[in-house]
Amino acid sequence: MTQESNEDHVAILAVLEAETEAYLQRDYDAWQSCWHDGPQTRRIQTHVATGVTVATGDEIKAQMKRILSEPTKWRPPKSFERDNLNVVISPEMAWVSYDQYGDMSSIADGTLRRYHELKILQKVDACWKISCLVSTQIRANYSNAPIVEVDRSGRIIWMNESAEKQLLLHPILAQKAQKLWAREDEVRASLLEALNWLNEIRSQLTPGLNEEAVSRVVSLGRDDTGVAHVCWAMLRDGKLLIAFDDEERLDCQIASAAKAYGLSDAQEKIARKLIAGADISTAADALGMSPNTAKTHLQRTYDKLGVRSQPALVRMLLTAVRREI
Repeated sequence: MTQESNEDHVAILAVLEAETEAYLQRDYDAWQSCWHDGPQTRRIQTHVATGVTVATGDEIKAQMKRILSEPTKWRPPKSFERDNLNVVISPEMAWVSYDQYGDMSSIADGTLRRYHELKILQKVDACWKISCLVSTQIRANYSNAPIVEVDRSGRIIWMNESAEKQLLLHPILAQKAQKLWAREDEVRASLLEALNWLNEIRSQLTPGLNEEAVSRVVSLGRDDTGVAHVCWAMLRDGKLLIAFDDEERLDCQIASAAKAYGLSDAQEKIARKLIAGADISTAADALGMSPNTAKTHLQRTYDKLGVRSQPALVRMLLTAVRREI
């Protein structure tokens, strides 16, 4: 790197930091000084709730002046962190990309917010100015359940804080040699099969388009206490994700499967107890019914699902396809 390019590199990073600090301090004039003032400026953002928005020229200034200058109900993050920084510099333009994390820990119910951002800067009168921002909010953060981003081979790319904690304790899944690992060969094969399936769809699908329907349930089997486990292989924002220990998602899975197979309330309740590791006698006692009544419900559930054993029943309910593309 030449002295001139090194100076440009330092100046570009200084502009990014100045813009960030102005945003956190809600200082519109300082924020605007970091941007090129012209009709060709662009601000393109993708948000979980609002989708894609595009603003240009004076529209950008009006939006930011309103956001930074007027009283609002929202509270900004207390700080930002960046990683995976990449800077490309030409004589008159520069491209900077990075992953950005907004720290919301000071806010009740705040969530770590993660974005991928690309900024294009122009050299105007020997000063670097931002002329374009492309910001994509990563949806995987908006889950309290463990989420792991992997490649098609299962190599771990990223995981949320919940996954970092739960993988250390999980009875079936673990991180091994930088990959998401399962203790049974059959489970590992099922995970790779699901990832390959997702990858094939990803190669033909515009990120975000119909992705909500692209997921597959993978049975992990039972742990040593008899509790059945599953994980969900999903396509989100063009990324391959694995979710596990998601009680809300599991509840929806069981409820949808019970409805699809026409189970009665009593049959669904017994099935839930079996999934949680109880035997039929324990399930009957917990539900306040006689063992014979519970066995009758279980037999009728077998008939509806076309199975003849509790493991097969649990597997059918946990892996029933709820939504398919």
